[in-house]
Amino acid sequence: MKFEDDTEGVIFNHYSFCEIIKHIMVQYGNITYQEADKKLKNHFLIEIPKSKDDVEFLGHELEFHWAMHVLYGDMYWTKGIPSDFNNFKEEYLIWEAKIRVKHNLKKPYLYYEIEE
Repeated sequence: MKFEDDTEGVIFNHYSFCEIIKHIMVQYGNITYQEADKKLKNHFLIEIPKSKDDVEFLGHELEFHWAMHVLYGDMYWTKGIPSDFNNFKEEYLIWEAKIRVKHNLKKPYLYYEIEE
């Protein structure tokens, strides 16, 4: 999907965005892929963005945050569940890169400048 305003555009890959969230839920939430798929289908993240603002709302948080939000709901971090991967960043980034290659997932966001 491609969204633009006067100065900037973004290509958003909703499929890859949703797939990486499911894989994060499997890896870090200890559920099956089928359970992750079912949970995501009952969450607003499955809805296709309608505007650049919608995409920017999604991109404002890490995919890891969204995965934990799907699994545990609002304010999940108050229950001691991490909202980011800072404490295991190196492990996470290696794992994520492998998952993206294994499942042929693109980066969800590709921003570009609008030329006048």
